[in-house]
Amino acid sequence: MDWINRPTPYSGATGIVPDFVTIDDIPAATDSTVALGVGSSGPFSFDLDKDSPHVLVNAPTGLGKSAVARAIAVQRLSVGDMVIVLDRKMHSHRWARDLFPVVAHYADDVSSIGAALVNIGWELSRRNQVMRDWRGDPADAPIGPRIVVIFEETNATLSRLKVLDKSAAQQGQGALDAFSDVLFMGRAVKIHMVAFAQLASYRSGMTADVIENFGVKVMVGYSEKAWKWLARECGRYRPAPVGAGRGMVCHGNQASEVQLCWMPEESAAEFVLSSPAAQAQARKLSGTRRNLPTIWRRAIGR
Repeated sequence: MDWINRPTPYSGATGIVPDFVTIDDIPAATDSTVALGVGSSGPFSFDLDKDSPHVLVNAPTGLGKSAVARAIAVQRLSVGDMVIVLDRKMHSHRWARDLFPVVAHYADDVSSIGAALVNIGWELSRRNQVMRDWRGDPADAPIGPRIVVIFEETNATLSRLKVLDKSAAQQGQGALDAFSDVLFMGRAVKIHMVAFAQLASYRSGMTADVIENFGVKVMVGYSEKAWKWLARECGRYRPAPVGAGRGMVCHGNQASEVQLCWMPEESAAEFVLSSPAAQAQARKLSGTRRNLPTIWRRAIGR
């Protein structure tokens, strides 16, 4: 009866969601993967190229949005990606401020966030032109490193950007235009939006067509109204899981309870600085060792 020893659909399933998950409990990031945490059947990961180019995290204040952002950012930085932080709160990611050039920019007020989005939009256009003219395998096109945009307080910022776009001349490219363009056209040229909101509502600028572009939605401490607006494709309303760092992840049409990865702020910079891929990217972006910021020279010299 050899059939009794064959693999089953339940291999690896524990049926239990852990109470606490750190970066050591999830698979190391690869060229395009992100691990969000651990669910009842093991680590929950997705692929930026195949599964979803953009992520939406919806949670009330104080329930760990910035910790999720850190976990995503350090994973991508550790494999040589670049990160841009848009943070109107100004202090959500202090750990990232000294990691230039791999953290390419930290915008912390409405006008600088608007300018950063406009510049990201121009970079998107440049990359699309490179892809248009490239005759080889699209995966080998010289577009530059993957860029992950960590956009904190998205819902509170988009309405301000709408006012900014009306009052500022942007040479045909506004901040909201760029935000939408990245969501609709970013995947092929490796520019990804990770947006964080307390309530990603229509009124704040999170319209239905915008939300459709977020293939992965992380829901923490949500209401039934938020579920119906953001995750109705994942079935009937399921009450928010109870427990610190616990959320529902809506991916495709499946909802999974996941203990999200906790990345302490005091450990985040060191995690990136110790990564050989991040060190190599810092050297490449700086051009010469002389141009490397001191924090990177010290890390590489260890």
